Amino acid sequence: MKNPQGLRIVAGIVALIAMWMCYSLLSLHASQSPDLGLLAGVCGDSGESCSSVVNGRWGVFPPGEEGAEGPFPGIPVAALGWVYYTILASWFLLLGPHGASCRKLTLLMFGLNGLGVLGSLFYSAVMFSEIGTTCGLCLVSHFCNVLIFLCFFLLRPLDKSVEENSEKLSPRHLGAVAVVVFFSFVVSSLILAEGKTSARFAALEEQTRELTELAKDVEKIETAYRSSPQRFEQEAIRADDPKSQTTRGLRYQLVVFSDIQCSNCARFEDYLKSTILPIWNGHLEVVWKHFPNTTDHEYAQIGAQALEAARIQGKFWELKEHLLKLRNALGTIDWQEAAASLGMDSRKFMQDLNSPAVKRRIAEDVALARKAGVRGTPGVFLNRRLVSRLMRKSPGFWELQAESLRDIRESKNQDW
Repeated sequence: MKNPQGLRIVAGIVALIAMWMCYSLLSLHASQSPDLGLLAGVCGDSGESCSSVVNGRWGVFPPGEEGAEGPFPGIPVAALGWVYYTILASWFLLLGPHGASCRKLTLLMFGLNGLGVLGSLFYSAVMFSEIGTTCGLCLVSHFCNVLIFLCFFLLRPLDKSVEENSEKLSPRHLGAVAVVVFFSFVVSSLILAEGKTSARFAALEEQTRELTELAKDVEKIETAYRSSPQRFEQEAIRADDPKSQTTRGLRYQLVVFSDIQCSNCARFEDYLKSTILPIWNGHLEVVWKHFPNTTDHEYAQIGAQALEAARIQGKFWELKEHLLKLRNALGTIDWQEAAASLGMDSRKFMQDLNSPAVKRRIAEDVALARKAGVRGTPGVFLNRRLVSRLMRKSPGFWELQAESLRDIRESKNQDW
């Protein structure tokens, strides 16, 4: 071979091109998106052919289960290709003539390249026979693999005279290659992590758009609400549970399982006052039930106990408003002083605060919430049917429910 160094450079550049293909394929595998940027034309206008190959069961090693739906567990084949071509590019471009000084290592790399070509032939056959579609990026990378093998073949055989005249391979050269290969592992991991994060955000954005559109369709929300079962019996609502004042006659009942330290509960409380209650004109009874999140909220339990102690003295709603203002500083509250400021018997309040009866009552509410399927606060139920977060954010939903009650009241000659 008259110019072996030139051929090594050509092989190294071809390996870099194959790395580019594998990078794009790995990004596609991680993000599940066919947006390939500059390489979009290689896989057609939509990029769906590359996406179907890379994200199918043959896109991972070992292959995914036949007939199953993705995403499939396993190592992405594109990641294996990325590391494989990094090794080849490092061999030709970093080691160069130094690598020729080690006959055994050269034969080992030649063997690795040979196995890689067999893998390329196998996966090319799979695309045509099993998958039924082709991935342009995959074919380019496989073609690059064959070209590299031809370069390797032309650089052979390595006799002892060539070995003796070659520059010696030093540990420093091998160390440089090892560092490059290590970073290729790191980069492939980062590509996967970033792609999966992007895919999650894209999925969330799509779900948000769908939910936003659904929120505008009051009839669908109403259908979903009416089709849900009642989650608990009316007897679960105690006669002395905290209830808001309502007008006489027929009314609907809104049960709220809440946590005084919960930020979502505080926001719902504001929305309840500003948007929901004005729609009902005093015909919606709001019932408070305790569901303290003791895992995330340090003072949720003591807050619930304080509210129960205040309920015993008829000061539940007053203390609730007081605690909502201090929601982020519940740990600093002097409970005896707070009780006195609201006109309660502070001594009795402190006795009730930690009484077994108060704790038992809160535990009963928590048990009811779990039985009703409440997973987070606030848990909202209208006439004992769950009102999902999507439903309760729709003013149209509340207007439709209020309108149904208005019709019932008017049919019974009750004023609205």
